[in-house]
Parts: sequence; structure tokens; C-alpha cells
Amino acid sequence: MVPDPVTQHPQRPRGVLVIAAILGLESVALALLAAASVVTIFSAEPVSVGGSVFMAVLLLLVAAGLGALAVKLAGGFRWPRSPSLVVQLFLVILSFPYFSSGNPIVGFLLMVPAAVVIVLLFSKRVLEFTVRTAAPERML
Repeated sequence: MVPDPVTQHPQRPRGVLVIAAILGLESVALALLAAASVVTIFSAEPVSVGGSVFMAVLLLLVAAGLGALAVKLAGGFRWPRSPSLVVQLFLVILSFPYFSSGNPIVGFLLMVPAAVVIVLLFSKRVLEFTVRTAAPERML
């Protein structure tokens, strides 16, 4: 990895940017699902107002967490790797019922980005970027 001549820190590898982008897209998708959950409250026959509000709040909290993981991983922090891996493993597990229920497109939409993140999290360049020692401006 070539250091940046201005800051003498390694440049951010593309793998980190891809992971951050996928986590960001997952965050946006969850925020959209939260909005859809709120919309069901105002439909003609709401299933459960309390359940819809709870689901919306839960989805927004997870979306915020994924957004934070994306930002911190792109910043070179090491701690977002583990929760990112756990979330992606859950997405892989959640994709299997869609394959068996005859909806493979949704299964692929869940599995492929998760597999890309899992592979990139263990790539050499991503590990080198996130395991490096902290620069003084990152120690805040």
C-alpha cells in the first residue's frame, strides 16, 4: 500500500470504499423499510399501530448503526469490521428461505452484497488499512 505523500498514511483501498458503499446502501434500504412501516399505520386496515411504530424505530436504529459502521470503516477504524461481519452473516442466513420459497431474486439481493462484504473484510489491503496504528487526528 502506497502512503499518501501529504499525510504519510496509507491510501484508502477500494475494498474499504466498496464495503462502506454496501453498508450505506443497506442503511438506506432499512430506512426505506422503516418509512414503509410508518405508512402502513395510515392505511385503510392497519395491522398493528404499536407493532408498526416499533418496527419503524427498530429499523431506523439499525439503519443508523449501519451508517455509522460505513463511516467509521471508511475512516480506517478497526472496530467496525466485527459488527459488519455479523450483519452480513445474518443477511446470508436470511437469504436462504427466499431461495426455498421460490423467490431467488430477493435471495440473491441479500446474499451477493453480503458475500462481497465478507470477502473484502478479509482481504489483505482492507486488513492492512484497518489494523494500522492510529494517527494523532484519529485518536479523538
